[in-house]
Amino acid sequence: MSWLKEEDGFKYINTLSKNRTPFIFIISYDKSKIFASPINKLDDDILFKIEESNNYEKIEKITNFNFSKNPIDFKTYKNAFDNIIQEIKSGNTYLLNLTFKTEIKTNLSLKEIFLQSRAKYKLYFKDEFICFSPEKFIDIQNNTISTYPMKGTIDATIKGAKDIILSDDKEMAEHVMIVDLMRNDLSIVASDINVDTFRYTDEIEAGDKKLI
Repeated sequence: MSWLKEEDGFKYINTLSKNRTPFIFIISYDKSKIFASPINKLDDDILFKIEESNNYEKIEKITNFNFSKNPIDFKTYKNAFDNIIQEIKSGNTYLLNLTFKTEIKTNLSLKEIFLQSRAKYKLYFKDEFICFSPEKFIDIQNNTISTYPMKGTIDATIKGAKDIILSDDKEMAEHVMIVDLMRNDLSIVASDINVDTFRYTDEIEAGDKKLI
C-alpha cells in the first residue's frame, strides 16, 4: 500500500476502527500523507514490534559495525533553549519539545539497525525511516482508553535516582502539565476520566545506559 491523502486516509482509518480490524497507521506532521493497513496485509518491507508482538524473525547479533553521531554544538542548542524560555515567559506557549537533527554515520542499513535494536515499540517502514519508543501512548481494553505519559529521565546508576527525579520541582511541574493535557484530550472522546496512578518510575535501556 502507498500513502493516502488526508481525507481518504482518515476515512480508511475510521473504517478499520469500526470493523475492529487490527491495523497500523502513520500520519505526517502536516497530515498531507497518511498510511494505514491491516496488520495481516502489511507489505514485506514494513516491520513492527509492539511489546511482545512483531512480524519479523530475529537475526544474529551484529558485533562488527561502525556507528558515530555528530550532535549540534552547545551554543546552537543554548540559543534555541533561551528562545523557548523567553516564549514561555511571554505566555506564547507552555510546552515545547526542543529537538534537532543529528548526523549519524554507520555501515548498518536502516533494516539492520531496526533488527538489532531493543525497544518495546518500534517500526521499520519501506527503508524510508525507523522509529523507536519506550512509551505506550494509549491502550484500549474493554472499551476503556488509558494513556501513560512519560516525562523525565535520570541515570539509573546515580545513588537515589528514583527519589531524586520524583522530588524534582521541574519534573513535577512537567508531569502535572502532561497529565492534565492527556486528561483533557481523552475527555473529547470519552467520559468518566480518572487519574488512577499519578507518577511512577520504570527502568529502560538506552544504548549502553539504564535510565529511570
